[in-house]
Amino acid sequence: MRALVVACVVVLCSACTQALRINQIQFIGSHNSYKQAMSAEFADMLRARNPQAADALAYSHIPIPEQLDLGMRKLEIDVFYDAATNTFPVGHVQVIDMNSHCPHLRQCLVMIRQWSAEYPRHIPIWISFNAKDQHIEGLPDPDEFTAKVLMAMDTVIMDELAGQLVTPADVLGQNWPKLSAARGKFLLILDEGGVKRDHYLDNWRARPMFALAPEDHPASAVMVINDPLGQASEISRLVKAGYLVRTRADADTVEARSNDTRRREAAFSSGAHAISTDYYLPAIHFGNDYQVHFLEVVRCNPQTTTRNCRVEE
Repeated sequence: MRALVVACVVVLCSACTQALRINQIQFIGSHNSYKQAMSAEFADMLRARNPQAADALAYSHIPIPEQLDLGMRKLEIDVFYDAATNTFPVGHVQVIDMNSHCPHLRQCLVMIRQWSAEYPRHIPIWISFNAKDQHIEGLPDPDEFTAKVLMAMDTVIMDELAGQLVTPADVLGQNWPKLSAARGKFLLILDEGGVKRDHYLDNWRARPMFALAPEDHPASAVMVINDPLGQASEISRLVKAGYLVRTRADADTVEARSNDTRRREAAFSSGAHAISTDYYLPAIHFGNDYQVHFLEVVRCNPQTTTRNCRVEE
């Protein structure tokens, strides 16, 4: 009798896994995934002028394929636009914080696509993009992300990832595909508001990236809610409503420096699908073991699945 019960549970768990949709899982990702350490010259200059800003930028990452090997399934890439060359440099702050494992967008995408080809059964990897054109006093102004530039960025994305995307046209009314049908694919997010978001929402059904559309917009599907401590109820509400949500377990090196795990634990329990961190490896350089990780690469979402649920990478 016991054997029969165990067999039934196994069958039910298997069925649960087969039926899971991509908004019913949870995983860890890296924040500003491309970033290498700031050059010493710029780091010293910034610390002399603004120690708090220097502390906030004092993090770096291992190469992106190595992050993926460790189980990161959410990546973040900051792109600038260079009108002179019609290319998209990758970096964090113009001039002073531009050291990157992949200096241009196309290089980053090729690197990720090649990793995917080796592991075609991976769960869909989220990649979010910030389109950097902010004015920063004392630094040269970047070229603007106009509607035309955003279309050029789409072209680069489609050149490298066409056929492997979960697109806005695939998802209407938070009707997300099953996890089994989305393996080996990517889900891309333009993490911008204001004019850039509005440019991108024009003809959104034909776009490769999801935009952060308001809830009353037909393209609304993905949300970025960065404070799981102060916005836990909002994250939970959106997750239960079917949205995909990204949050942050730490920011600006603050939690890692003090080994403060409250934000991390709030992110875990919130139900946010993608939890970004700078510390998927222990923060030993701060003299503690602060780290953001699960025992598994991906787990069932605590807000939208049952205890019997199981999911494997």
